[in-house]
Amino acid sequence: MNKYLFILFLSCATLPIFAQTMTGNAIPSVQFADANGRLLPASGAGIQGTPYVFDKFGIGKVVFVNGMESVDSNLNYSYFDHKLYYTQKNGLYVVNQQAKSFELNSVDKENNKVSKKFMCLFPSIENNTPATFYEVLGNGDQFQFLKYTHKRIKETVVYGGAPVKEYVMDDLYYIYDKADKKMHALGSSHSLKAVKKVLPNYAAQMDAYLNTNKLNLKKEEDMVQLLQQLKASSN
Repeated sequence: MNKYLFILFLSCATLPIFAQTMTGNAIPSVQFADANGRLLPASGAGIQGTPYVFDKFGIGKVVFVNGMESVDSNLNYSYFDHKLYYTQKNGLYVVNQQAKSFELNSVDKENNKVSKKFMCLFPSIENNTPATFYEVLGNGDQFQFLKYTHKRIKETVVYGGAPVKEYVMDDLYYIYDKADKKMHALGSSHSLKAVKKVLPNYAAQMDAYLNTNKLNLKKEEDMVQLLQQLKASSN
């Protein structure tokens, strides 16, 4: 009972569990918001777009590796430096406590609720380690469909004018096999060909399902639907 009261206190307090001092010089002490209320780091001045998941900081929930949970009303994640941030009194702070998952919430242009969940502690693959956070697009009995996103700054030369800098996004897709505890890389696309290449033993199941269900596997939600249908063989 005391644990839940403690979590409730953390959720409501002005200073959450992860509201520690700012780390190093990477986070300026004062931030400025643009006309749309988007909080931008000083290092991002003059760069079009945002380094974060959502334009605006909003309600999020963090689950830490020690099992504690906390809810904050001003949370966001940077695809640029892959750190979790929160705001307080116009200051931008990094979450110092080690998280194993977090969920961010926002609304789209039509005012529909949008929620994204991120997790880490997956096996190392390519340049990613267990500390790497992935967006969980789908969570089936056998497989999890994951997306790793990175934002970089692209500079475009404009004839007769100053160069234009903007944040651009690169996505990489992965499938995590829960039974084998193995990651499979799909690359920058999630086509049927790419999935069959990493999961050849499930090709027949995929074909059978696609024969009776019309899916556009270029859409993330349709690929999620397909992967959720796959079942481990009895062998």
